[in-house]
Amino acid sequence: MASSGKLIQFYNCTILRDSKIMREDLWVRNSKIINPEPVFYDEKVMADVKIDCGNTLIVPGFIDLQINGGFGCDFSTPKEDIAISINKVAKGILQYGVTSFCPTLITSTPDKYHEIIPKIRIQNGGKHGAGVLGIHVEGPFINKEKRGAHPIQHVRNLKSGIEDVIRTYGTLYNIRIITLAPELDPEGEVIEELFRQGITVSLGK
Repeated sequence: MASSGKLIQFYNCTILRDSKIMREDLWVRNSKIINPEPVFYDEKVMADVKIDCGNTLIVPGFIDLQINGGFGCDFSTPKEDIAISINKVAKGILQYGVTSFCPTLITSTPDKYHEIIPKIRIQNGGKHGAGVLGIHVEGPFINKEKRGAHPIQHVRNLKSGIEDVIRTYGTLYNIRIITLAPELDPEGEVIEELFRQGITVSLGK
């Protein structure tokens, strides 16, 4: 019996499989790449849609989870409207195979976070630019002794727990990743609350 869902065949293409570039068609059903052998031998069905790829290479798109800017733009200290900076980077990184990314803000002052974070929107990608998955905030809840390039005067602690996080960022809306030093949250209460709200916590120092 045939499986449900439209069957799409991408042909006249090469694909990346098992670390090799191979001359093969790509088969997709229900937005998932499938093995065509059961289609041929078990289901005995043809593709519902056939797409000529024009001898192009099909490879997975890269996802950049930490990008602070690019193409003359700095997301933490934008010289122009942050939306313009985001769109400029989204268009520019397509040429490098990046299809989605998390605009990343380094350790900054609360007023800077309050100004920038509400203006960064999640958006779908396409031929005109990579998608925006959500914001990645690096700090300011990091270890002062291991802060790297982060300005020490803006590094903060977590004495008041999640309240410190919300006061600092102003909102958690559209934030998807927070890098913080776990030793600042020894009981794990802040990390658990962020996880509960769908935010990934990245180990930082």
